[in-house]
Parts: sequence; C-alpha cells; structure tokens
Amino acid sequence: MKKERISFENTEKIHMNRYESEETKKELISSLYYIFPIENTIDLDKEEVKNALTLTKKHREGGQYLFWDKKDNGIVAVLYDNEKPHEAFRGFLINVINKPQALDLSFGNYFCKVFNDDIKVIPSQVTYSELWLSLRQSQFRRAIAKFSTFSTIPMIRWMQIIENSVSLKYENKPFSFCLLMTKKKKWIRSSLGNSFIPFSQKISFEKGIMAEKWLRVATSGQTVGIAGYGHGADLFGMFAIPSQSNSDVDTLLSPHEEIISITNLLVEGTCIFLTTDKGDIYLILANRATFYKTQGRWHYLNYLNIHAVLTNLFHETIASSILRLALNLSFERQGALIVIPDDNDKLEEIIPDFSQKNQINKDLRSTIKGLNVTNKIQRKIIMSSAKIDGALVISSKGQTLDVSCMIGEPAKSKLDEMKIVKLERFSGARSTAAWNASIYGTAIKISEDGPITIFRHGKLIAHVG
Repeated sequence: MKKERISFENTEKIHMNRYESEETKKELISSLYYIFPIENTIDLDKEEVKNALTLTKKHREGGQYLFWDKKDNGIVAVLYDNEKPHEAFRGFLINVINKPQALDLSFGNYFCKVFNDDIKVIPSQVTYSELWLSLRQSQFRRAIAKFSTFSTIPMIRWMQIIENSVSLKYENKPFSFCLLMTKKKKWIRSSLGNSFIPFSQKISFEKGIMAEKWLRVATSGQTVGIAGYGHGADLFGMFAIPSQSNSDVDTLLSPHEEIISITNLLVEGTCIFLTTDKGDIYLILANRATFYKTQGRWHYLNYLNIHAVLTNLFHETIASSILRLALNLSFERQGALIVIPDDNDKLEEIIPDFSQKNQINKDLRSTIKGLNVTNKIQRKIIMSSAKIDGALVISSKGQTLDVSCMIGEPAKSKLDEMKIVKLERFSGARSTAAWNASIYGTAIKISEDGPITIFRHGKLIAHVG
C-alpha cells in the first residue's frame, strides 16, 4: 500500500512540475524548429547535460541554455531545475541539417533563457495554465527584444504595435512601411544627409503607426521611410529611401534585391522594421540577423548558412547570384524550383521533353535560354519566368538551360549509381520534383510561404525559414 502511494505521489509530481514534463520538451523543440533546421532530437539526462556543459568554454553555472556540443556534433538545449536553479535537470541533443553559426547559437541561447525564465514564473503545469499559454505566445518576441541592442521593454512594445499595424489598410490597400530605429539620432542624420526631413514635432510611436493616416499614404510604395528614436519611443522624421544602384553592395544579404539600399543604412545601434503588402513583417538587425513574421509565427533567418552551402558547391559569384534569385522569390512569396545539374549532358534525363519539338511553353523556354543569373538585368527576366509552374534549370556557370519545364523521375540505373534504394515521395509536388532533380546535381526549392530548402544527390543539405 505504501509503495502504491509513493508511486502516485511521484506521478503527480511529474504531472505538476513543468520542467519535468514531456509536454514542455515538445513545446521547446517545436519553437526551436523556427530557429534551426532540426533533423531529430535525443533526450539527455542530468549527468549527460552536466558533462556537455563542462566542455563548453563559455560555461557559467546556470547561465548556458543552448550551445554547440563539439563532442556529439549537435546542439544541446538545457532545462534547469526550478528548485535548484543552477543545476541542469535535463537536456536535448539536437541534430541539425547543417552546422549553425555563432549568431544562430547566440539567439537560440536567448530563446532558451526566456523559456527557462517562464518556467520559473509558472513551474506548475496545472496552476495558471492559461498564463503559461500567454507567455508561450510572446516568447519569440521577447527573445528577439533581448537579443537586439535596444532596451527590451520598448522593443517588445514596438513589435506589438507593428504586428497590429499589418491589419490596417488605406483606401482598401494594405499598409506597408519601412521604419528605421536608432539609439542616437545623429547616426540617421549622418547616413541620410539631405534625404532626412525632421518632423516639426515628435510623434508617439503608437499614434504614428496606428492612427496617423497621412503616414500610410506617405510611406506607401516604400519610397519614403520613417525614423524612430529608441530611447524616447518616438517617430522624429521621414527620409527618402535611397535609389537602387548597381554599385550597392549586399553586405547584409538583404531579404530582397530591391531593398539592399535600405538594409545598407544599418549601422550598430540601429534596426529596420519592414512590412509588406502580404502582411509579413521583417526585422533586420545590424549584426546580420533577420527575423520575419508570417502566418502568425516569428522565424529566425540567417541567410549566411545557405550562402556557405552554395559557395562550397559553386564559384562565389554564381553562388551569390543563385542565392539572390532564391531570396527574391522567397520575399515575394513565390514558389519556385531551381535546378543546377552536375552534367549539362544529362538534361534529357532530367527533363523528359527537353529535345522534343512540341515542347510546352516552347517560346518562353527558347527566349530565356542562355540568359545568365550573374547579370542583374537578365536575372530580373529569369526571375519572372521562374515564377511560372515548372523548374528553372541553370548551369554551374549561371547560364539558363531551361525554364518552366517538368522534372522527370530518375531512372533506376541512376539511383543504383547513387546507391539510393528507392524514390523519395513528399506531400508537395515541388518537394518531390526537387528531390528527383537533385539526383543529378543540386535543387533549390522555394516554398510559397518563404522557406528555402536545398537538396543534393538525394539528400537534404540546407534549410532556412
């Protein structure tokens, strides 16, 4: 009888303590999917986490929440014991598609700290469960605020206001704008020069974004931006967004080619909020980190990860041009498939109707053939054709080989050559086509909701978004 009572008490304790709960693990991992390209996770017990922590150079007792484990070649996320706050209770080894950069791990650590702090506030799974749900909904936003160089509370408020603003319209058109926030006004004045026009008097952030209709008119088309002061949380001026120039250097891997001149305004102590007519929100920091909210969820982006993957496969100029094309399509929420075969002589195997006289979209395909993605003007034309159903096929030197074409299934002999047992099938037709094409080289799938996925030789090698 006594044993049964102890068993019941232990079961109840597990049910009550949030940091011990299996549900808590699921919640943490599900959030980390929006930061890292996760393949799988492995549970670690207290001792295993302790051993992993001792190997980290930056380890401070109770201060490391997520880090790279060189020994096991994966990410470790830690949950701490509420009753012993400096002692790790459990952890998870997270295997990822490609190794994250220091910036990724830094933000991941901020997020896990927010998650652990919330558990300290609400340690019970039963008590105040509705408050836990509210905290869960704001965790990503609060982690971004802490990660930025701005004060946490003001940044959270700005993000909330901007999230509310995407539902606004003017003359039945979505309200989109570019907002440059700064810690010091002189940083904006010095970088913009005569392009900056101060307001006659400051405007409160919330009033300006939510209530001043003239601002919606002035900022439409994103030819004019607004400037805000971080410490006072006020809007203090407007500026003409610099015109695009062929000399613009894409130092921050801007989400879209057309806003490179905007992102190049960033210096330390500034950030840019950019909203689109599709209701998406981008927050771009000066340290290269980009966050975007789409379909109700915040995501973390580091385009340098896929840039590194592509530069390992192709010449730097080609890799950057292919990535720029993919990022443009992603920003515009245009689904597409880009294929770069290893051997151009295999095109008839990849594209069933490649040599047929009565090709589908024959005029388009013959017109686009030969254009090169490294040429900015030609890339715009290539991009417009890539939006049409079918795949864009380019050579490893950036030259267009075909467009708006259907990808066939690889022959069994090719699968045998690659030592692949069977064909892969995905829920989406574009993902299946990407995998089929990757048997012959590299395939980049851009989803309509933004994520970019890269397959090579039948394997998933990179994912962002």
